[in-house]
Amino acid sequence: MAGSRMPASPQGPRAAEALCARLLGKGAVSYARAIDRDAARARIAADGLPVFRAEAWKYSNVGKWYQAALAPSRAPSVREICVPDGVELHRFDDPAAAPFLTKHLGTAIDLARHPLAAVNRILLGSGVVVRVPAGCRVDEPVNVDDIGAAYEHILLIVEPGAETALVETPTSATHRVVECIVAEGARLMHRRVQPRGQAPQCGLIAARVDEEAQYSLWLLARGSELRRNDIHVTLAGRGAEAHLGGAWRLAEREHLDNQVTVDHLAPECLSRQTFRGVVGGRARAVLNGRIHIAAGAQASDASLTTKSLLESADAEVYAKPELEIYANDVRCSHGATVGALDEAMLFYCESRGIDRDAARGLLLRGFLREAIGGEEAESVLTAGILSAGEAVRAIPTEADAATVGEAQ
Repeated sequence: MAGSRMPASPQGPRAAEALCARLLGKGAVSYARAIDRDAARARIAADGLPVFRAEAWKYSNVGKWYQAALAPSRAPSVREICVPDGVELHRFDDPAAAPFLTKHLGTAIDLARHPLAAVNRILLGSGVVVRVPAGCRVDEPVNVDDIGAAYEHILLIVEPGAETALVETPTSATHRVVECIVAEGARLMHRRVQPRGQAPQCGLIAARVDEEAQYSLWLLARGSELRRNDIHVTLAGRGAEAHLGGAWRLAEREHLDNQVTVDHLAPECLSRQTFRGVVGGRARAVLNGRIHIAAGAQASDASLTTKSLLESADAEVYAKPELEIYANDVRCSHGATVGALDEAMLFYCESRGIDRDAARGLLLRGFLREAIGGEEAESVLTAGILSAGEAVRAIPTEADAATVGEAQ
């Protein structure tokens, strides 16, 4: 850990007040009027919006996001989304989506824990339902880049025994919710690639995993002025599994905040969380990883590891693993480390004819791939937007040379 907390923007409190007034106002709803927004408004009326001093936001200036949230919204449109044969796609305002919205929308999301999801619900400008029918095994992934609004919601329903992959590259949304319902015996492989951005962006990935189902998430990320990923996985059925991995590369003044929670609510569930980050320049990386084992979740097996490399004296990493256990028959572990590249490893490479910059790149890529490697990740990403190798190569910055010099 290095550095000190950034000061809150003086405009943040005023922006939060203005946004609350907009959310609780009586303005006309122009998109998907059938969606129930009352619960979201009630939650904001009761609890307000998070502030910079809140524990979950103390390293990220939420005021920057509030200012972006007050900007005029774009007209909704569905674009840059591709589904393979056998998979259904419906807009939220399509009558065919109504039964799926009624049954599933919001069932994986706790608005009390994710207040920005309540903002998304009220200001929603574009949403899609993606349904994979029971027993359907889809070879090609569902590809989603931009669905055309500042506030987006993707509801992905993987019915019993089905199997699919989702590859997404959110680029322009102020806030995107991806809600995944993974039914009994189903399997979902979720890949998110986040290129370097400019404007503040926040989002929520929420997954409910039922009995003997499996959800896996691989996150490849760069930062922006403010980028935050809230990831919440609920293992709701006996024998459910979650495999989460993430790799990020930050430089200059980029900011990336990942808040990850896995709730074990049923017996015999398994979760694995593996994260790797490389942080240089004056960038800041935040990771709060939490494992919660409920009282009835006996025979749970959970682990969380996060490792970070600092490339400069001004880079900041704040890593906080948490365990909250209410069962007595569990196997759980967690750990966090922060360090720098091993000079002995660099010397070894140089002694075999590899120049120092190339050696650094080789070692850093190997370090990052620890979190997103494996045949499954390779095959899904190759079939989707990027191969795993291309995605990792996209993480280094144009300022790498300057960052290397800064670190030496």
